[in-house]
Formats: sequence, C-alpha cells, structure tokens
Amino acid sequence: MAIDKNSDAALEVSDKLKYMQYLKDEPIAEFAKYAGIALDEAVNRRVAAAVADAAMPPKMEITARPIEQQGNLYGFASVKIGGIRIDDFKIVADKDKKLFVGMPSKPDKSSNTGYRNTVFVDKDFKDDFNKAVLKAHYDAVEILMDKAEKIRPAPDKPERIAEQVVKAKKEAEKHNADLPKKESKAKTRKDKGE
Repeated sequence: MAIDKNSDAALEVSDKLKYMQYLKDEPIAEFAKYAGIALDEAVNRRVAAAVADAAMPPKMEITARPIEQQGNLYGFASVKIGGIRIDDFKIVADKDKKLFVGMPSKPDKSSNTGYRNTVFVDKDFKDDFNKAVLKAHYDAVEILMDKAEKIRPAPDKPERIAEQVVKAKKEAEKHNADLPKKESKAKTRKDKGE
C-alpha cells in the first residue's frame, strides 16, 4: 500500500503507526517503497525524525515524599529520567520560607559546607526542573491533606460525643431509679431481731 508520495500530513491515523515503524525501524529502501517516495527523500525524512527525537528531552517522572517539617527540610523527591532514577533530592525552605530543590549530596570534609552535591542540573534547565519537582511535592501534599480530611472527625463529632455522654448519664439515672431498692444487710438483720 503506497502512501501520499510527498506528505506526512495526508496519512490516516491508522496508518501513522505503521508509517512511523517503517520510518524508524525498517531498512531505508523498504521505507521509501512503503511511503512511495524516492530514496533521497526517505533518507531526508529519517534524518529529520532522528534529529527531532534527539532534540526532545527525555521524559521525566518525579515522585515526591513530603515529611513532617524538620528544620528547613520539607520532603524528598526521586526523579526518573529515561531509564535512570536519582534519589534524595531535598525539598527545603530558604530563610524566607520559599521552597526550592536541594541536590542530592554526600559528606565531604574538604567542602566549605561539609557536603558535596552528587547531581548537577544545567542552569538552562534548573528553573523548569525546580518547578516540576515542587509541583510534584505540592501535589503529594494535597493528596495527603485529602486523605487526612477523609479520616478527620467531622467538626460536630466532639459535641455529639459530649451530648451522647450526657444523654447516657440521664438514661442510666432513670434506669437506676426504676430498679427496686435493695435493703441494706444491717436493716434486714434489725428487722429479724438479730
């Protein structure tokens, strides 16, 4: 089946996957034959596709773990880029309580701070990286807050419990009042003449 000779835009959605398979995986002559284009055009399309793939940053997956605040530490994050996972990014606050992402580090006695970063982010990418990690952190905090809200007692429950205690006390007093009174043993002995 031949495709439109010179345009990727004319491909049907169902044919796009097959087209991409030929473009990326099949021998160039097979791709040219499938697409109905000249060999030179097939080479140009494959090169353009490879350049476009190389220009796309790898997919980044972020897992944030908020913790109970410890000093200026608010949580940790793991970042998976392509097939590589990097743990121990820190969510920390500066002196103005503004959160930022601290890089994973390890102790280093020769450093001024006593630690040395083990991961570095290019300054061109740093803002986007920080925003993505902090978004994951805020999303994780939101999920925790939703869970806490679901298990938190309703605001009226403490009053209802107090009301239940008062009601139970009244019912117990009424129940006890309806019971026949027991005579004390001393009174019973007196009546018997002991």
